[in-house]
Formats: sequence, C-alpha cells, structure tokens
Amino acid sequence: MKIRIPNVDDKECYIEDKQSIVLLGANGAGKTRMSVWIDENNPELNIHRISAQKSLNMPEYVSPTELKKAEDKFLYGTTDDDRDWLKRYGKKSSRWGNEPEIHMLDDYRPLMELLMTENFEKSIEYREKHKDGDQEFDNETKLEKIKKIWEKVITHRKLKICAGKIEVESIEGISETYNGNLMSDGERAIFHFIAEVVSAEENSLIIIDEPENHLHNSILERLWNEIESARQDCVYLYITHNLDFARTRNNTQIVWIKNMIDKQKWDYALLDSNEFSDDLLLEILGNRQGVLFVEGTQDKSIDRKLYSRLFPKYSIMPLEGCASVIQATKAYNKLPMLHYKTIKGIVDRDRRTEEEIGSLLKEKIYVPLVSEIENLFLIPKVIELVAKKQNIENVDDLLEQTKAKTIEFLQEHLEEQSLLFAKKRCQNTINNICNQPTSTIEEYKASLDGVVDIVNPQEEYNKVREELQKIIDDKDYLAALKVINNKGLLPSTNLPNVFGWKKQYYIEYVIRLLESKDSASEELCDIFREYVPVEI
Repeated sequence: MKIRIPNVDDKECYIEDKQSIVLLGANGAGKTRMSVWIDENNPELNIHRISAQKSLNMPEYVSPTELKKAEDKFLYGTTDDDRDWLKRYGKKSSRWGNEPEIHMLDDYRPLMELLMTENFEKSIEYREKHKDGDQEFDNETKLEKIKKIWEKVITHRKLKICAGKIEVESIEGISETYNGNLMSDGERAIFHFIAEVVSAEENSLIIIDEPENHLHNSILERLWNEIESARQDCVYLYITHNLDFARTRNNTQIVWIKNMIDKQKWDYALLDSNEFSDDLLLEILGNRQGVLFVEGTQDKSIDRKLYSRLFPKYSIMPLEGCASVIQATKAYNKLPMLHYKTIKGIVDRDRRTEEEIGSLLKEKIYVPLVSEIENLFLIPKVIELVAKKQNIENVDDLLEQTKAKTIEFLQEHLEEQSLLFAKKRCQNTINNICNQPTSTIEEYKASLDGVVDIVNPQEEYNKVREELQKIIDDKDYLAALKVINNKGLLPSTNLPNVFGWKKQYYIEYVIRLLESKDSASEELCDIFREYVPVEI
C-alpha cells in the first residue's frame, strides 16, 4: 500500500510497504489533524478511521436491515447511490459531522446493525446450503470472528451471539448471563475496536486514534496483535501516547510530528528503526516541555519529586545514577533533530572539583550548592519556614542545634570523608594521565609508568583532611553541607525528631509545602532555586 502523507518543501511524500505507521508527537502537535489529512488526501484508498473521541454506548438490541445500507451507514454514516460522493463527501458530513478532527464518533448502533444483518443473512445461507446436502459449507460471520478474538483477549468470559443482541457469560458459569451493553468500558472498547477493524473494507488503511483508550497495558499488545493477525490485508496507522505499545508494532514507520504549521502543513520527520528503539528519545520527542534529567528512579526519587515542583516548565526524567544523567544530557543535546529542544541535567555535587562543575555547566548540566539532595532540606531558611509552619518556638535555638550536630557529624566522619575526597582526586589525576593523547604504545606505557610518581594518595589525603578540619574549626555550616556526602547526616541532626517525624516524613512534608499554592510555597521555591541554580 502506498500512502500519501503531507508534503515536505512542496514535494509529495509517501509511505510504502509498511504494516503499520505510528504518529508520534507532543500534545497539540497536530497528530489527529494529520491523520484527517491522510484520510482526505488518499481518495484511491479504502480508509477507516476510529476516533479517540467515541461513544461506547452499545445498544441493548438491534434489528437486521438491508445489508448494503447497513454497510454504508457504518462506513459513511449515510447511504447514497452516488458512491464517489458518499466516499468523499458523505462520510465527512454524516460520519464526522463536518468536523472530523473533533467530532464524537457515535457508530456503535450502525456497527451492531451491520453485524446482526450480516449474521442473519449468512445464517440463512448456511441453513439453505446444509439443507441442500452441502455439509462442508461454512461462511464464518463477522460476529463469529469478533467472538474468537474477544475471547482470546478476555479469557475469563465468553460471548453468546443471540438474535439482535450480544450476551456475556463467565467461563466458569458462576455468574448470570447479561446483555453486552452492560459490559465494562474496557470490555466494550475491546469489542468496538475488534468489530471496527473486522468490519472495514478489504485492503483498508485503518487509522486508530489512541488505541490504548480504556485498556490495561497487560492486554493492549495482545489485543492489537490479534486484530492485525485477523486482518493482514490492512495497514494500521496508530496515534498513540503509549510508547511501549508503539514499539511492539512490526514493520513500522514512525512519523515524528514536531509542530503543525497550518492545516495543510506540518514540521515532521520520518524516524528509522534504530531511533525508534531508543526509549528515551521517543519520550523526549513525545514531550512538548523542556527535559530535565535527574538522578533516581521513576517511583523512588527525591530528585524527581523536588525538581518537578521547582521547575514546572520541564519534564523531569530520572535516569538512575549521575553517569547516566551526564551521558544522556550530552548525547541528546548533540542530536540535530533535537536542536529546538531544551535538554538539561542535574547531578549531585558529590566531591566534584570546581573545574569539573564548570565543565559540566558548559554541557548544560547543573550542580547544587550542597553535596547531595538530602542536604537541601538542611538549608537554614528551609528549617525556619518549616518551624514557622509547625509553630515551633526558639527557632534560633533549633538552627544552632542543627548546625552544631552537623559540624559534630563531620568531625566524627572526618577520616571517612577525607578518604573519599582523596580517592576521588587521585582517580581524576589517573584518568587525566590515561586519557592523554599518545601515538604509540611506548608513549602510552611511559605515561602509565608516571602515574606512581604523580599520584600521591597520602599527600591528597592530608590536604583534604586539613580543608575539612578548617570547616570544622570555623563551624562553617554551609560549607559543611557542601562537602558532607553521607545520607545519615539529616537524621543525625535530630531535626526531624524535633517535629515528631522521621527523616522521610520531614522530606515529604517540605515537598508538600511546595505544592501548597500559597506564599510559603513560593518562598520555599525561591530558597531551593538559590541552591540549585538551573537557568530557567
């Protein structure tokens, strides 16, 4: 099948020899409108479009009618002897109410009338053939095909085809049989999707806007695999936000829609299979906001919770550790196709040198003014605001106690922290030596031989220990937050206990304050942004 898609630089473009097509883009990029354009600009093709906006009101009972009229009303919303008018204009006015981009598709009744009419006529044909002695004759109906697929997807129930209606019963027979119009939204959606495709004309382009609607992920892939298998003569164009599902389609062309320029023109690109397999790239492409990579996981990440509230104009994407954040930010900023995207990263300070931090900043990777994210919750102004909210008296005493405990913590962990810093600095020196350009193996061996003379762990340790001891002697609280890299710091200050909380509840309370939509929320955001200086 050769499918025309919108022009690029006034040149006609086509997609050929694909089993499926996926339209991908951010909300408002014009995906649905492009699908309508494709529908209206391929008059030689049989095209059947299933809108995302559709009624799932299955009629309780329908009567059979004339088959040709039933087919027309399902496919076009009306019937007429002028087939060309019916296909090009009747469908737009009757099926789509002259607003194909936004019209609510309400075709469950004509769909059921077609299915019942076809089932009725084939039943008569089957009976007559067998009465005439042709016991081998079989003419499987559309309803029978739908029943088979539906029961492969919904394995604990089965459909019963009755005169003018569909009934549902459980496999175990432990519940009463009920009319199909009482099925759940998901069950009716599954029936509707199957029936729409089974009832489409031969060799059709089937356009499905949001094939995941009302469906659980556990059955989404299985459903569309079964549907595509049943109608291998068709090509499927999916408009979906479910990237996991999109990746499961075979022989697929992905169309990445960046923006709709006008009703007849889009800024888009055709992505190859390698780009389509990149999960993160697809997520970026499907997002209208800027992207901010952070450390952590999707479910358990203080970074994600905090930064999504501090930087609402960005889509926050957790990437496990700092190495992944650095690598992804650098890599995706170099892709020409993402030149218009704002892609940044935030990593913990962790013992990085000022030189390292400056180098990361050039790559749009930002480092907070504290060692790790938990230390942000020990910023004096944050503590003051929480204490005020909790009506704590003697806030100054609370601050002094927290500062004293922090300095005490650093003193207790002086050797540990000194060793961590010394190891990091020695590692940096070794890496710099190993990465020096060399043209021969002899030069490379010579550079490695020099490592022992250049790297002096004891000297680095003594130097760092002296720097940390000075912070302790000066009781420099903010400097301590900048260097202490130990998740035990916050509970050791006893700060959460003052409020009657545990560490995690204290952190969650502060994050909830950021969501409070009052002056405290704005004040807190401003405080945090001072310590996480991301250019907005």
